[in-house]
Amino acid sequence: MRVVLVAPGFPTSLDDHHKPFLADHARALAAAGADVTVVCPAHPDAPRRHDVGGVKVHRVRFAPSRVEARVALGESYRVFSGPSALWVIPMIARLTLATARQARSRSGGGPAVIHGHWWFPCGLVAVAAAAAGRGAASVVQIHGSDAAVTTNAVHRWLARRVLRRTGAVVTVSEDLRGWAASLVPRPGDLHPPPSAERTGRRAGPLLQVVSMPVRTERLGSPTLLPTDGPVVAVGRLMAEKGFDVLIEAVALMPTAERPEVVIVGDGPDRTLLEALALRRSVTVQFVGAVAPSEVGQWYQRARLVCVPSRREGFGMVVAEALAAGRPVVATAVGGAPNLIADGDNGRLVPPGDADALADALGTALQSNLDVAASASTAALAPFGPQAHAATLLRIYEEIAAAAG
Repeated sequence: MRVVLVAPGFPTSLDDHHKPFLADHARALAAAGADVTVVCPAHPDAPRRHDVGGVKVHRVRFAPSRVEARVALGESYRVFSGPSALWVIPMIARLTLATARQARSRSGGGPAVIHGHWWFPCGLVAVAAAAAGRGAASVVQIHGSDAAVTTNAVHRWLARRVLRRTGAVVTVSEDLRGWAASLVPRPGDLHPPPSAERTGRRAGPLLQVVSMPVRTERLGSPTLLPTDGPVVAVGRLMAEKGFDVLIEAVALMPTAERPEVVIVGDGPDRTLLEALALRRSVTVQFVGAVAPSEVGQWYQRARLVCVPSRREGFGMVVAEALAAGRPVVATAVGGAPNLIADGDNGRLVPPGDADALADALGTALQSNLDVAASASTAALAPFGPQAHAATLLRIYEEIAAAAG
């Protein structure tokens, strides 16, 4: 199976902390036997063509380096909502041409499947490139931020046109599946597995939840909970991650009960968060960004992990923390409600509610939450790279057959 992945960014190496789940995704497909190539915008610190963990990456120039750098660092939606918005046009055009070229030029194996991450811009690119790709099929993956920015009638009109023209829509959580279903009201459903009855033209795309793969091998074996360990939070320092709510929640706790807080990650809101912590007299250690291979070390130091996000797609930090054997206090967004059994391996709270988060942290720190069952091999198997690749390859095969 020939697969062209198109994404708004891709790690420059296996040590790059920016969207490592995309590298995990590409490598899982390659390990399962797919012939994988990635097409993405240029990165100022990476060559135009190179190899990341055995996956071929083609980076496409489309704008001045300062614009490309911001897009490469995950600020696409901020860039394209400001004065630099016009650069989205050459980006989409050049990504589409490069993707179509890759879909046509790959040798052997029949037509390619083009998998676009985030409906805009790369889902749009995947659909357009598939139309020019000599029988190529397309998949559009919804991650969460792309749903969040679809805020008006024009956005929804464009999203609807993209999703209805793809062979399959995959989402990283059930919540996002519902969002996608609202735009494609007659989708095919890949539950149960596809049958011969569905090889012809269908009324809508296949629609299925496919979480991003959790690579447990880099998290280390679960160890005993440190009784004096910190509360650890991991993620990009942006408003959607809710780290300001975590700081406010700790400020609401009695001084003697306040835990040490460690935030692992970097981003545009770091200065604001540091100022908030100082103003609220909360001691927070800002570690900065670390390589994916080092994140497990911070989970192992944690007494518990907090994920205070206002919104999430899947919730990779929740899955990783449980895999590392750490209880999690998280907001009930994205995939967290499917991973956390409230009161057993963690606690769930409403997003943006500092009072509820303070209560949950206090209760969790004083209780004996058990994550053994959540961290077992059997419990984590559905989220592993092999299961991830097997599900996607099954989808690819069906839509490729329909496209052919």
